Amino acid sequence: MSSVSLIDHRCQICGKASLSEFPGFRDLRRVTSDSRPWGAGGRIAACRDCGAVQKLIEADWLDEISQIYRSYAIYHQAGGKEQPIFVGNGAAPQPRSKSLIRYLEGKTSLSARADVLDFGCGTGSALKTYSECYPEWTLYGAELSTQSIALLREIPTFKQLFTCPPEEIPIRFDLITLIHALEHVLDPVGILRQLATRLKAGAALFVQVPDGGKNPYDLVIADHLLHFTVETLGLASRRAGVEIVELSDAVLPKELSLVGRAGTPDMSAVNVPDAGPAIERVGKQIDWLSAQMTSAIAISENNSRFGIFGTSISGTWLAGVLGDRVSFFVDEDPGRIGGRHMERPVLSPDQIADNADVFVPLIPDVAASVTARLSRPTIRFHAPPRFA
Repeated sequence: MSSVSLIDHRCQICGKASLSEFPGFRDLRRVTSDSRPWGAGGRIAACRDCGAVQKLIEADWLDEISQIYRSYAIYHQAGGKEQPIFVGNGAAPQPRSKSLIRYLEGKTSLSARADVLDFGCGTGSALKTYSECYPEWTLYGAELSTQSIALLREIPTFKQLFTCPPEEIPIRFDLITLIHALEHVLDPVGILRQLATRLKAGAALFVQVPDGGKNPYDLVIADHLLHFTVETLGLASRRAGVEIVELSDAVLPKELSLVGRAGTPDMSAVNVPDAGPAIERVGKQIDWLSAQMTSAIAISENNSRFGIFGTSISGTWLAGVLGDRVSFFVDEDPGRIGGRHMERPVLSPDQIADNADVFVPLIPDVAASVTARLSRPTIRFHAPPRFA
């Protein structure tokens, strides 16, 4: 997948006018971050200076995200319940935010009493977990609007929702979290810089974003502006004056987790990543998504009993591509089994009728594991092509 240089856009991480667009991306259908199919026509680029992968901020994209957020319904497939994380090794899945609290307990000092802000709090999934784990914390949220205020007020220790810019928040916090929020904001470096000023002395800032280096499906999420890697999340944080305590891609699968604290920007100490591997990787990821579409279409055309594994981002994206060729979804989340997604039934693996084909839109290693575990003589599970 070739790229084309642009001169009228600047990188959202390093600020250089060094973006190269991947024109082939415009042909890919997309999906929203709350798992609704979205049309083709997006634009994506990588910075030739720092390697940051990003959507292009222009009128059409701003109009699209405005449409998306007006009817946003996170975790609607499970009635608003937070997505469970399957960590493998036979362990039971648990809410994402509970896993993150346990991680933070090992990386920073969490006091029994604290003022805590969840930036991009949505309907309060993380705040509910914080309240359960630390019932004496005083909890605050920050969002674009007061749309979810009624749900937030149901959380026992919730105190206030802020809809102002971070620098206008009048108090300081012992902990600020951004869980799947930074990839949405228009000025990630500026937001991190502003939030760092809202920390008390010695307080912690926690950021979690999708790992764009490992998860090609993140590219087709229409309302994700930035597609971070370890290198570019680290660069953004250092440019914002955030001192990194730990930056890891191993806390949760396909996620990046950063623990930091307020520091002083020192541009002389900021190492800019090599952009070459990022540009090559994104081109291959777009080609892989296109090849996956072709493979799934061919399989679905030969069997009317065709399903898709998963009801989250990747499954919804592929269902949007295939349309009426999809007759059911398969999921292993008890909260979703028995419901409907995109007006189709959601089945458990043992509810699939014989002579069915099920496509597994996951990264190759994970898809191979699922197909090996669930395939049986009368039901065929299909993994995407391997990466070129």
